[in-house]
Amino acid sequence: GGAEAKQPKKPLPVAVEARFKERITAKLESSLDVALGHLAWALGVTDSQQAAGEELFAPGYELDLGGEGAGRWRSRCEDDIDTSRDSSSLCAVHKMQALTAFCEVPGAAEYHRKGVSRLLRRLFGKRETIVAGLGIKRSLLPIGNGMEAWMAEQPQGSGVYDVAVTVHAAAMLAVVQCASALGDREMLGEINSWFAALEKAYPRSTWKHQSFHLNGILWESLVVISSKIRSDSSLAEDLEEFIVDLESYMQAIFNEDPQVWSFSAARAAVMSWASAKKAARRKRLGVAVDEYMRRWVELIPKFSFNVSYSCGPLQGVAPLLHKRGEQAAELVGSVLKMMEKDVDLFQVAGSSSSDAEGSRSLAAERLGLPVLSAHGQLEGSFYRDEAQLRSEKRATLRIDDTAQCVLALSRTLALLDELVGVDVGAGQGGE
Repeated sequence: GGAEAKQPKKPLPVAVEARFKERITAKLESSLDVALGHLAWALGVTDSQQAAGEELFAPGYELDLGGEGAGRWRSRCEDDIDTSRDSSSLCAVHKMQALTAFCEVPGAAEYHRKGVSRLLRRLFGKRETIVAGLGIKRSLLPIGNGMEAWMAEQPQGSGVYDVAVTVHAAAMLAVVQCASALGDREMLGEINSWFAALEKAYPRSTWKHQSFHLNGILWESLVVISSKIRSDSSLAEDLEEFIVDLESYMQAIFNEDPQVWSFSAARAAVMSWASAKKAARRKRLGVAVDEYMRRWVELIPKFSFNVSYSCGPLQGVAPLLHKRGEQAAELVGSVLKMMEKDVDLFQVAGSSSSDAEGSRSLAAERLGLPVLSAHGQLEGSFYRDEAQLRSEKRATLRIDDTAQCVLALSRTLALLDELVGVDVGAGQGGE
């Protein structure tokens, strides 16, 4: 349809009790604050780490609690991961996604400007040089002129490097999200050849070899990138074309299979819906967003998200609620409860051993005193629930566990900001 979309109607306001809004906002803000403190340390961007000349990209990758004693930090994707359940490419993606999450929170990158800039520059080092701590490198593609792609060792330990699309997309997104947070236009310009390489390395014929969720991550990355670059650039046009193709491919799968869901695809759909220029596309995306919401409601009991770690899906669900569907008011309440539960059950608090008995959070208690006293940097981190850790075959606290909660918190706070606080008359109760 060639019709221009009318300016979207203002979404219906969702009202919450004012005192509840105030309490939950303050609680989530302080939770986000300490989580960012841990993440800054894990990424290696704090002033003291920079002063000490930290060489690795995100040295606080994974605290392995599976062995004897108080556990140890794994830092290097190239040679210090548990290859039975991890790979250097997955490790690199986790680290770059953590950097992206950090840069998405307003003010965080600016506050650690020096450290974040240094991390970004590592991604623009010499070609064919392994990035220390990430274990990946940029190489020229054998096709085309001057197109660079990110390569990872596949399989691990083989010495053979191949294009890794998820790594490539994660690197693009980290650079764009962080460079735009730091106002660095020059770095944004470097992305053109990376995108050209993505088009070559990941043509439509190969999409079906990746899972719905991995394609969802790519779709979300490209939608975010296109929202951060100049809309009059040639890159913007090429990007738009690729996004529309990928969007229709994802839509077809989503419509065919009532079981698929992905928090990244959900966020990509709602961001695209909000910025769609043409009425027909906007309508199509609106229907999809409502369906993502409906499927989410069915997933809650299936994965017992009311009691288990839910930061992962909340990263997509909180943005979905910017579009107020039929279920919005109910869903807003459930998202706020779930987010608060993640803070109460899974965030490490009161970890310094001098803290009075009883002030330690449940997650800190689960880690135990020997671990807390051996690793002073755990305050604010998130430690997933046992069932999820078992299903991932690990006994660890990993950088993405905290990074996902940082995004869930930041996006839930953005949603809270839109809610209308109403005063409940005296004697009416409320929270």
